[in-house]
Amino acid sequence: MNIMKNSVVVAIYSFLKQETKLIINAIKFPYNFVKEFSILRFLCYLIDNSIVPSRDKIFRSYILKNTQKCKSRRETINKNTNKYILITNIVNHVGYISAEILVGKNLMEIFNSNGIALLNNYNLKNILLYKSFGIKKIIILGNTNIFTRLKYFIKAYLIIRSFKNMDEFLKFNINNVEIGKAVYDHYLRFSGVGTTNEFKREFYTNLSKCLLVYHQINKYLKKFNIIASVQSEKQFIPGAIIFQSALVNGIDTYSRLGPNNAFTVKRYRDISERYTLRDRFSKKLFDFVANNMRKEAIESGEEIIRLKFQGLQKYNVRDNEYYNLPEYAKGKNITKIEKKNITKKEMCEKLGWNPNTPIVAIFSSDLTDGVFVSWSLFRDRLLWLRETLLKIKKINSVNWLIKPHPNDEINKVVTSTTSEYEKSCSSYNHIKLFPNDIAKNSIPKIIDTIISGAGSVVNLEYPCFGIPVISCAEMQNTGFGYTIDIKSKREYFLYLENIIKLEKLKNREIELAKIYIFILMKLAIVPTNLLVDNDTREINEKKYWTDMMQLLNRERQDEDLLIKMMKIQVENNDMHTVDYRMIKKIDSKKELNILSEGLNP
Repeated sequence: MNIMKNSVVVAIYSFLKQETKLIINAIKFPYNFVKEFSILRFLCYLIDNSIVPSRDKIFRSYILKNTQKCKSRRETINKNTNKYILITNIVNHVGYISAEILVGKNLMEIFNSNGIALLNNYNLKNILLYKSFGIKKIIILGNTNIFTRLKYFIKAYLIIRSFKNMDEFLKFNINNVEIGKAVYDHYLRFSGVGTTNEFKREFYTNLSKCLLVYHQINKYLKKFNIIASVQSEKQFIPGAIIFQSALVNGIDTYSRLGPNNAFTVKRYRDISERYTLRDRFSKKLFDFVANNMRKEAIESGEEIIRLKFQGLQKYNVRDNEYYNLPEYAKGKNITKIEKKNITKKEMCEKLGWNPNTPIVAIFSSDLTDGVFVSWSLFRDRLLWLRETLLKIKKINSVNWLIKPHPNDEINKVVTSTTSEYEKSCSSYNHIKLFPNDIAKNSIPKIIDTIISGAGSVVNLEYPCFGIPVISCAEMQNTGFGYTIDIKSKREYFLYLENIIKLEKLKNREIELAKIYIFILMKLAIVPTNLLVDNDTREINEKKYWTDMMQLLNRERQDEDLLIKMMKIQVENNDMHTVDYRMIKKIDSKKELNILSEGLNP
């Protein structure tokens, strides 16, 4: 009875806190709106939509110019068509939104369809941007009214009360949309806590939001004939619910991966692919490159890895692509440490180790960011880390280095890899924290084997040096002939016990690793001349729109490479957009679509 009372109190407190936050936001809204928009121009805008009410002259000029430039291209689309491309706005960042709109605009042209913008909340600036591209139909999910929110909150409370534990709750779904995992994932990300068995107060509000979003999005998916969706952020709330709902309803979803102005677009076609990484390419594409472009791919992949480990920023763009920080991480500084080259002997002397003993490095994953992006043996990454640390205490045939993920520092997570090490292993001489001042170029010369969790790039990089990587989750390159693919916890722990017996990769396996790097970092990088590069964390919007205006004045959309490559992707039914110009070089006598038949997933 006391437990039930406590849960009721927690639930009520959670609802009241949510409502208080909404009230505060509503009070702030008029001030923020007037700060950004001219009231006189806004009133004129309500009468004549060609008027841009923004106070920002550069943004205003861009919208007017872009509207005029896109007008001629809109005329090629049948205005009477009842087919739509849904273009989502999951992250409120101008670089993210602009890229999503460009992908959506390309699909509108390819499929001769109209566009629908999907916004989380009312945002006039984003509405103006969408409309400048000829996307007139706007859907705003919003927070509805207090009575609807209360209804879904009560439903959320009753649902949570019906589950005995967290593992059961994680299985909760509605029509194959996995609600329980979305709620759990969202909590970890925005609390900074890597795991929990308790239904914290945030679970009630998160679940009520999920239920509301599920109801809203499915209503629109049934109302409109949506043939494709654009959504790059497919995690958390509302992203996971919108993404999975589209797939359940048979709507192909196009998800962008890579820098802001050079990327690939992955097409998701089935709900079974919901936890497949965006940079996991089809086996047929991989085999095609390995059989037809082998020498070029190996040489290019090797050069990319060499430059990447020298620290060239150009080759690190895919390591961290984040458009916002959780509230607990904002305003916190990141410590910059000067890196230096070091030998294995020097490091062992520093740590008091025998340099002849093999070294195994455990590269910790981001403990809170998207724990369900792929299949894993463990419920979450913190449980993987804890169980792994517990196991290696008894394995002293090798020395172990524990390397925290960079996002522990960037996001200032509550539960970090370092804190877990200090609680569990700090008294064991054969287990040490990875020195944080070692240059990346030195690491392949120091370590013999790597253990990684989900969501890490080390499984892509280090096999290029012949270093075997053991992972307990499906990774980008799982099943491509050079990875150690673990199927059970028993098998995973058995590998740890016998880690000293693990051999370096063979030359053929190293070559396969380099081929994958070539696909990821070169073949699947398709540049566009219609977007500017920008900082995904903090952005100077005035500079962004100034740069975009310059592009608008000199570039033509019909000359853009991205839409040309996307047209071929759609025509060939391919999983990813790639630079088909490289493929065409294989045999200039064949037609491009014949050459790319081998790319079909």
